[in-house]
Amino acid sequence: MIHYESIKSPFYNPKLTLEDRVRKMNQRSEARISDLMVVVSNILKKDSVEVQIYPVYGAQFLIPLKNGTPPVPQILIMDTGSFLLWVHCGFTIGGEGSPAPLYHNADSSSYVEDVYCGTSMCDFLTLKGTCGVSRRCDYTLNYVTGKTEGHLASEVVTFQSKNESEETIKRLVFGCSSISRGVDRCSGVLGLGQRPVSLVSQQNYTGFSYCIGNISDVNYDSNALVLGDKPIIEEISTPIFMVLGKYYINLERISVGDKFLDIDPSILKRIDYQGGMFVDSGATSSYLPEIAFKKLKEEIKSVIGTSLKEVTKGPEQLCYYGNIDRDLQRFPKITLHFAENADMELTAENLFHKASNNHFCLSVKISEEERLPFSILGVWAQQYFYISFDFDSMRLSFSRIDCDFLFD
Repeated sequence: MIHYESIKSPFYNPKLTLEDRVRKMNQRSEARISDLMVVVSNILKKDSVEVQIYPVYGAQFLIPLKNGTPPVPQILIMDTGSFLLWVHCGFTIGGEGSPAPLYHNADSSSYVEDVYCGTSMCDFLTLKGTCGVSRRCDYTLNYVTGKTEGHLASEVVTFQSKNESEETIKRLVFGCSSISRGVDRCSGVLGLGQRPVSLVSQQNYTGFSYCIGNISDVNYDSNALVLGDKPIIEEISTPIFMVLGKYYINLERISVGDKFLDIDPSILKRIDYQGGMFVDSGATSSYLPEIAFKKLKEEIKSVIGTSLKEVTKGPEQLCYYGNIDRDLQRFPKITLHFAENADMELTAENLFHKASNNHFCLSVKISEEERLPFSILGVWAQQYFYISFDFDSMRLSFSRIDCDFLFD
């Protein structure tokens, strides 16, 4: 996986300062949350569920792969919150800004239009839409900032590992996009949700896993997505439950050091369409209901006391002048207690981010419960963890490791 702000990213801009990069990460995260709020609002108002994807500018990690024969290098957005692998196809309207070469399906000898309207896979994606004369499976995926339109087909897709070895999938159903709005800076999206048309479901993967290192270090290059092998489930694991193809876990309590915060567990638990914690690869910050956020903020302020000077930035943020490594050496671990005694211990590096050269901020925000009725575990909190999703046991495990070990 290549972080969006990494020096190896095609979008890396050496002229940006750390403050600029953090601001862009926060903007992408907020764009992601804005879309989720609108999608959830639509779902709660209707009995039927519309198929949705989420915005490119919420993306934090990019996946390089090759599509077709001869293989064409592509750069896709990794998204645990959507399910379709799709790419700009042919002379795509809206795909002109991608830094990767444009994939032309007509030039690929392995491209096959073999997914037809009326099949179970097509019916799932189109919600039993009308068939055209060709009976080709046409689809439209909507999101707030735009949409992608195209048709389903099969193609050869090749993933390349860090050690230069390759893994080829000879027949993968994918979305061949002819029109794209709002996802014009990448080749497409790699959705990892568990639905019939997703990569993980088509390949009968028993799960997947990923490891995230220091996302603030532009030279860090050991972030990794692991596909194909059975995920390693560590002793610390918690049940996963699926909501619209996305992965949720149940947060039960939060503690700072040895002190449990006085938070009613019912505001965190998933009940009907609300609550639970969405494990998201597209949001930088983590999000908690307002009551939980305020309790956490109050306890952190109590622990730090007057040893550091607070930066005034509004009620929904907590920032201090200083340096994380130097000034938070004795900061207690904050633990997220998930269902079945799965405790995720977060250090200062997971909880705070350097916002500029002279101050740092808490990487947790308010989820605005009325519009976004669940919590989110963002990538700042997932740093330095190996996160594993197992479909056989429907469990998620997390273990703190150095991602470099995956390549030893």
